[in-house]
Amino acid sequence: MVLCGGQPISKSLDLRTFLAPLFHKNNFSFITIFDTNGFFCFSSFTMTAFRLLLGVLLQYTGWLISIQRFVFALVGTVPRDIFEMFRIFSKVRTLYKLVLNSFISFSFSSQVMRASPLRPTIEALFKKRVKSCKIAKRLGIPSATVRAMFSTFKKYGSLQERKKSGRPATVNTRRTRDIIKKRITRNNGISMNKIAANLEISRGSVQTIVKSRFHLRSYKLCQGQFLSEQSKASRLEKSKKLLADLQVRRVSDVIWTDEKIFTIEPLPNRQNQRQLLSQGDSKSPKRRQAHNRLFPKSVMVWAGVTSDGKTPLVFIERNVKINSEVYQNLVLKDVLLPWTAQHFAGRPFILQQDWAPSHGSKSTKAVLDAHFPGYWGKDMWPASSPDLNPMDFSVWGYLESKISGTSYNTVDALKAALQKAWDEIDVDYLRRTSDSVIRRLKACIKAKGSNFEFLL
Repeated sequence: MVLCGGQPISKSLDLRTFLAPLFHKNNFSFITIFDTNGFFCFSSFTMTAFRLLLGVLLQYTGWLISIQRFVFALVGTVPRDIFEMFRIFSKVRTLYKLVLNSFISFSFSSQVMRASPLRPTIEALFKKRVKSCKIAKRLGIPSATVRAMFSTFKKYGSLQERKKSGRPATVNTRRTRDIIKKRITRNNGISMNKIAANLEISRGSVQTIVKSRFHLRSYKLCQGQFLSEQSKASRLEKSKKLLADLQVRRVSDVIWTDEKIFTIEPLPNRQNQRQLLSQGDSKSPKRRQAHNRLFPKSVMVWAGVTSDGKTPLVFIERNVKINSEVYQNLVLKDVLLPWTAQHFAGRPFILQQDWAPSHGSKSTKAVLDAHFPGYWGKDMWPASSPDLNPMDFSVWGYLESKISGTSYNTVDALKAALQKAWDEIDVDYLRRTSDSVIRRLKACIKAKGSNFEFLL
């Protein structure tokens, strides 16, 4: 028994059985297995590793002689197995010049690349009737793996990689990937359907390449209001003021208000709103097209919410112009004033509103000072900031989702649908929506007053 490289060599053990685990446990990126005639075959390797090994053997010609002398001095003789190893390495050096050039241009098949590096070794041990548990212990691999290979060996009589039935990849090639990458680099908004049509491949193949190879994902563009540099600076400054104010006072003390126009013909969602039709109905314009009038009937709605309540809806007819007088009488005095008296019961509160012309006139400010002294003025609420008002970024969208997809014959039918959806809004929704304002203010400050909703 001779110890070489930390591995015992048994006289009854074939040299191939010794070399495979020796190379494997030393973390070589290749495994070299020799046949009985001294020739070599490669189970799993790369061209770089192959050239590296043989290059070292060719460069250091005295390496084998030095090891041979060391072993001789250590044990007094050179065992037969060690001598055979030297002889085979010498053959490798001789064959290096003959085979290297042919391997440089050789394209290895996927079967060779995927083959297990220990298969030939395990097969040789199976033929010697070595037990699976001993093979697993000797090679340092799970016994379940050895048992699975033994089942394959019993079934086919060999562990050689069998020819696969599937065809080789013809779409996900380097050329195709390069073309797709160049087109995305030129225009990252290009459609995957367009790429697939131009290359005459499936959209799924393009998606696979883009996702798994380039690690890219498709994102929708978020709609946001255009903001000038001056608007961004103003939003940043006022967001800091609002956040500081809400650190002292509570979000539940704020009434968030806004107006919105609803039409009796809501626009359909062209991407997600679909219909399941028969082949005959699919050709009917009435079933396939969404018709909209040029100027459909509409109604303007004013409303306000807090974290634990909501005002009545105020419907303003289409032919009524929202001037200062209408806003003061129809909204502030007739609806908001009695509602705040009942809801807050003398508790101080904050009124939030945008500063449209009818909201910021001198007469309107006089009404605000008299009845709503805690309102946020122009120096507090930033212009062009629907992403900070719960009515804009949440509540109106909720109402639209409830009435979407339905055309109403009259404005009264639209009002009834809006009122029904408004009554269904619960307190939990209002609390979550109002509490999110703090997070949005912090995001606006972090974005330096720019659009931030895509970062949430």
